[in-house]
Amino acid sequence: MKILSLALALPLLATTAVAQAPSLDARVNLNIADRSLEDVVAELRARSGANIVVIDHPTDEKKRISDRRVTIELSDVPWRDALDLVAEKVGGVIERRPAEILAVVLPPRVTIQTLEKSQDIREVIKAIAVSAGANVVVGPEVVGSIDVRFQDVPWREALNVTAKCLGFVVVEEGHGVLRVVAPQRLEEQMETRTYQLRYLRPKSLYRPVIKSEFIQQTQAKAAGGGSGGGGASDPSKTFATFAALKKALTAKGDMDYIETGNIIIVRDTQQAQEEIRSILSRIDVEPAQVFCDVKFVSTLNGDLLNLGVDYGQDGAQITGVGGQIPITLPFNSGSGGWEDLIIATPSGDGPFPDMLTPGINGGATFIPDTIFGSLSFQKFQGTLRLLQRDSSTEVIQAPKIIALDGQEATIFVGETIRYAEAKSEQGQAGGLQLTIGEAGGSPVEIGFQLLIRPNVVPGTDRIMMEVIPKETSLSGTSSDSAIAPQGFDIFTIGASGLEGSIALPRTRSSTIVTTMMLDAGQTAVIGGLTSDQDVKVHSKIPFLGDIPVLGFFFSHDANTRERRSLIVFVTPTIVHTREDQEALLQQELQRRRIGLKEQMDALMTPAGETPPEVPAGE
Repeated sequence: MKILSLALALPLLATTAVAQAPSLDARVNLNIADRSLEDVVAELRARSGANIVVIDHPTDEKKRISDRRVTIELSDVPWRDALDLVAEKVGGVIERRPAEILAVVLPPRVTIQTLEKSQDIREVIKAIAVSAGANVVVGPEVVGSIDVRFQDVPWREALNVTAKCLGFVVVEEGHGVLRVVAPQRLEEQMETRTYQLRYLRPKSLYRPVIKSEFIQQTQAKAAGGGSGGGGASDPSKTFATFAALKKALTAKGDMDYIETGNIIIVRDTQQAQEEIRSILSRIDVEPAQVFCDVKFVSTLNGDLLNLGVDYGQDGAQITGVGGQIPITLPFNSGSGGWEDLIIATPSGDGPFPDMLTPGINGGATFIPDTIFGSLSFQKFQGTLRLLQRDSSTEVIQAPKIIALDGQEATIFVGETIRYAEAKSEQGQAGGLQLTIGEAGGSPVEIGFQLLIRPNVVPGTDRIMMEVIPKETSLSGTSSDSAIAPQGFDIFTIGASGLEGSIALPRTRSSTIVTTMMLDAGQTAVIGGLTSDQDVKVHSKIPFLGDIPVLGFFFSHDANTRERRSLIVFVTPTIVHTREDQEALLQQELQRRRIGLKEQMDALMTPAGETPPEVPAGE
């Protein structure tokens, strides 16, 4: 319950960028009743970010289109299709102008019927141009007869269909002049244009190398592809966009890439140029970024319950000690022998007759009484322990990382620990030589690593994310010593004074690999694991511990329960603009200020009092 409350208290960073930002992939819902075309276009313009204008006839009020009313209901459709349907509702069409401007216009319409007799295509084109008041030039190679019937069709559509029927094409020149020619003529009229790429670039030859079993193969493939056999100098092998655009060229077309300026130079027909320009306008757009806030919560709860009389590890003990029996061997005092000369005797006939005379001897010299035996209970110890102890440990990792849409990003926070191994080898003289070197499994990395790869679903504020959080820590039983750092296991080998110690790391890791779908600003639990371990130990004195009621004083029970919990929370936020980035920065600074103020209030508030609340805007 404690972990859940912690997760719900985490700030949701995405509140700054939940509103959908303009996107050329946007999908819209329209429920419009009797609104002007200008208002509807303004809404689609804001949603898509495209340059859309409504062009009215300069003099004829009857051909004014912006004030026409629109009633339409659409659900989850691409904005471009919605724009076409809205224009069709008012009798207009969408014309693509230079600089990727979309113009909603009310075009002249033509009605032509020649079903009774085939007509020369040049005459049909002339009739369409006169009806529309358009400037059209027809090449000398454009010949042939055609049967047509147009009933209230936009003139530009009628012109394009008429030319295609006999294999000709319509090319738009400057100042609105249209040219109808054969495709072979265009191949002879090659043009050279340059296209400055803004966001599309070849993949970098330099890639970060972080030890991870999840990205090792991908990095090896990327490194091999970028360095082998002239691949770095051929953009068609290292730049996917360049390879795709080359497919749009004609047989005689050519394309070059200038890496220093990130510029593509195309030499091809006008039709091919227009197609390449249209492709680049669609794909060379600013990618979204995803700010990912992850909370990695790992807890350890331990319960210890001891009940009964603990007699220690060795149990109850009764020790018997033999008595003290005085002997004379090898001395026989009082027999007149030489030993009488060095022993002080009570009779005073020794060399020191006054040593035992009362009043003369100021020391503590005495002759002890003889003890023939004793039965000692001094080492018997019974302890009554009634103890219940709860302990908990909580570790929170809170990495934050930002990544481009469709690009992987990783962060590692930790340390690298190296350890050695000893080898004994027989020397040339027959003796043993001891060598020390780095162990085969060294180094061991401990810490936290997060790998993400976000993909923003086009036209929505939903994110498909590949998330891999991994935590590794040392879990050995040794304490910090000169042999090994804390968390290693120390093993002792050898015997008979030839003992040696080796230290090996023991690691514990928690890893989650998942792909998930989230809304921007949504906090989700991407993984959770709880493991329980119960240990029960019962010790007693034989026979005495089995006596009803009284056996409690001769037995001891120890119950230990350990619970480990792991929960990972993730909150992604789509960052579209500089304003979104600034809002995220300010929110993070606000969180830090609130946390610092709470810590200071806790230190300055006397025990038993409640610290003041932190104002939201402070």
